[in-house]
Amino acid sequence: MRRLAFSCFFIFNFFLSHAQTDSLGQIQQVNSLLDSASAQMAQDSIPVAAIDAIVTDSLPPAPQASSDIETTINYNAEDSIFFDVTDQKISMYGNSHIDYGEISLDAEQTTVDWRKQTIKSVYLEDSVGRKVGKPIFSDGKDVYETEDIIYNFNNKRAVIRGVVTEQDGAFMHGDDVKKNEKDELFIRNARYTTCNLGDPHFYIESSKLKLIPGNKVVSGPFVLKFRSTENKSLFTPLALPFGMFPQPKQKVSGVIFPQWGEERRRGFYLRNGGYYWAISEYIDLKATGDLYSRGGTAFDITSRYRKRYAFNGQFSYTFNRTVSDDVEGGTKATDQWVRWNHTPQTRGNSSFSASVSAGTSTFNQNNNLVNQDFERSINSQFASNVSYQQRYRWSSLSLSARQNQNISTGIINLTLPELTFNVNRVTPFKRVVKNSKSPLAKLNFSHNFVGRSEFSNAPASGLSGLNIVNGSDSDSDTLDLFNDLDRVLDRSRIGGRHTVPISTSMGLLKYFTLTPSFNYQEIWYPRELQFEYDEEAQGVRVDTVNRFSRASSWRSSASVNTIIYGTYFVKGKRIEAIRHVMTPSISFSYNPDFGDPSRGVFSDVQIDSLGNTRRLSKYEGFVFGSPPAGESQSVGFSLQNNLEMKVRNLKDTVGEEFKKIKIFDNLSASTAYNFAADSFQLSNISFRARTTFLNGAIGVNFNGTIDPYIYELISENVSITGVRTVSQRRVNKLAWDNGQGLGQLTRATTNISLNLSPRTFNRNGKAPPDDPPPDRTGLDNTSFFDDPTLAQGLGTEEEIAYIQNNPDEYVDFNLPWRLAVNYSIARTKRGFEDPQIVQTLSFSGSLALTPKTQVSYNSGYDLEQREFTTTRITVTRDLHCWDLSFSVVPFGRFQSFNLTIQPRASLLQELQLKRRRNFRDFFN
Repeated sequence: MRRLAFSCFFIFNFFLSHAQTDSLGQIQQVNSLLDSASAQMAQDSIPVAAIDAIVTDSLPPAPQASSDIETTINYNAEDSIFFDVTDQKISMYGNSHIDYGEISLDAEQTTVDWRKQTIKSVYLEDSVGRKVGKPIFSDGKDVYETEDIIYNFNNKRAVIRGVVTEQDGAFMHGDDVKKNEKDELFIRNARYTTCNLGDPHFYIESSKLKLIPGNKVVSGPFVLKFRSTENKSLFTPLALPFGMFPQPKQKVSGVIFPQWGEERRRGFYLRNGGYYWAISEYIDLKATGDLYSRGGTAFDITSRYRKRYAFNGQFSYTFNRTVSDDVEGGTKATDQWVRWNHTPQTRGNSSFSASVSAGTSTFNQNNNLVNQDFERSINSQFASNVSYQQRYRWSSLSLSARQNQNISTGIINLTLPELTFNVNRVTPFKRVVKNSKSPLAKLNFSHNFVGRSEFSNAPASGLSGLNIVNGSDSDSDTLDLFNDLDRVLDRSRIGGRHTVPISTSMGLLKYFTLTPSFNYQEIWYPRELQFEYDEEAQGVRVDTVNRFSRASSWRSSASVNTIIYGTYFVKGKRIEAIRHVMTPSISFSYNPDFGDPSRGVFSDVQIDSLGNTRRLSKYEGFVFGSPPAGESQSVGFSLQNNLEMKVRNLKDTVGEEFKKIKIFDNLSASTAYNFAADSFQLSNISFRARTTFLNGAIGVNFNGTIDPYIYELISENVSITGVRTVSQRRVNKLAWDNGQGLGQLTRATTNISLNLSPRTFNRNGKAPPDDPPPDRTGLDNTSFFDDPTLAQGLGTEEEIAYIQNNPDEYVDFNLPWRLAVNYSIARTKRGFEDPQIVQTLSFSGSLALTPKTQVSYNSGYDLEQREFTTTRITVTRDLHCWDLSFSVVPFGRFQSFNLTIQPRASLLQELQLKRRRNFRDFFN
């Protein structure tokens, strides 16, 4: 039959003229509808006539004079459309389509009955028995793929057979379904799953199921099944008489199942099992615990909170009791750790932020954190900061507390509190002087005050080279921060510092910029030191006098700088030009000698019985130090260079013809010469270089220091063990004058970073194409899953935040491989001493064994000990709707393995997202 194309457009503008049933009556009517259909649903199939009878018998007849159709209906069909004027029906054949408000319906065959106000759609079978044109029903954001459907315009109810629908990340399959006006679904012989295949890998099977959109899914007796082969399922013993599955739009409380594995030291374990409590939409609480076969236990309490447009944060407290019997000796220890992160969203004039990570010094060495947080497991330095800021129109005030902890040495440094008050930069003559480029108009000043209190359990630094007669032997001990609080307070450092910078700028000889400045500084302390030589003890007595003490200093300077451009045109086949940018700068600074005893800060103190003296400050070791001792008339020189090439882009015939390649991002050197110094007037020469290759995949950083003076060897000694020691002195003679060039390279550090992946060699720097559509082997309902984003989604805001806080749990299956290597070497040599070389090498990366299996690794190599450092290897398998992760630490103190198998969907894994592949790429 010749195919015809019709498109019909009708506008119906009728209003409701009969009374509406109240909500209770509607619910009773739905229940009646379900009861009347129960007998039919128990059968293998439902005749279309029976479905028609169920709908029409359960609904009150609509008056003929009016209609409940409230908006325009658009419909068309590719094959044919037949109008039955007598029975008031329209039948559409061949890819029929209907639009009615938010409702749309696509099917092979559709019939509209104006009397009953119903739409009925079915599929047809082709010559080989395949189902063609299955009805796809859309109601707003809800999509249903069915075998046949009948829908009533009046009460917005439907009876559906053979449905597949997606609701908030979960997929429901059912033989017979009823939908009421609230979009609630009543499903017989249902399968509930988060797998987006027509024949899912796993599902929860129930004889009856009710879905309340955006709220929950309630089922009768159910059992968990896994697909073993096509059209066959494997039963599991996981069955319950009823169930309730929350939709992910709302946080819900629930049990967290533990992970399992084994550690060399603590034995087999069950880890991170507990309970998640959704207190409200603003705050939650997770309590988990660990059990180890050798007696160790641990628990962790973590709470996340968030107030939209204001702040968000997370607080956790971990308690760990370690019991081990490793070869190094059995240990029993108790450790605690606190972590708190509070991030404000900048609004208004005040903000509060916190980043706290602190605990007992043995926490890391007694806990295997390699599989949970690799970077934290190899780090020995932890810092914390809590701050409050208040901004005003002309100033700002901040109050903060900081902590630095080294768990290797046990040293803890506290800054509690630190008060900072800043007055914004003021240009008093800006509106007075008409010429805005005048130096007077640019004249500006500001004021900064910092008050600080520092506490530490580190050994007292003391005064090197002095015999302090009233010192204590315990001053060289590391204190317990809490049990030795009195001694910690005695060692505290408290003070304040005012700074007032004044500056302006002006043009000089057209191409130069002159910037003069003046800086005034004043320090305040609540105490000061007094020194006195004790003839009897033949040493120096140091006394602390508690009284307000202050001292001031100032410094003036001026700098001249310019920018010089140079371009060399090559105009070759590949290189078009080379550009060189130089930024030279010369400065002069002056400050008087504030170390003169007449100024009242420094004094010449006798230090031994021979009458030798030493100039000491009454602020020795104080928090802001002392005013600078010694006059300075210093001229500084610096030169920065940037070198780049303009090359022809031979591969790109559509985009830009040329592109820039940086040879050196930065190549700089600096030094200074002090005219007021009586010796060693020339400062060390510092230089640095930075460059990148392969679009930033390889980065090289180099910096060093050259000492321009020579050294004189006094003596040399080699011990029995072969250790060489020298005695030497620095001589006030330039190496250049002695035929030794610029001087000795006393320090040099080179860092090479390598980040490679297939995207590195992509000339456009773009990611490879997206993953191919999911494997649909054995899938007959393909049309519903044609768009992969329906099944995978882009991740909720909560999921994305989780990955940002847990980057180790992100795996990018789009990358077949990646490699990140960082190598650092530092060499130091002073005079005739033997050079000291320190090298570090760390590397990480991943390798895709198959498109769904990836191996990742983190490790390093100790070049001194010639052995691998802490190493972790993780195998991740994408099981489509499940994730499998196996991590192993193959050797070392934290030798262990960890296995995790879990569903990917967030609503089935305690609102956590792990191993998500669509969040971000490794190189963005």
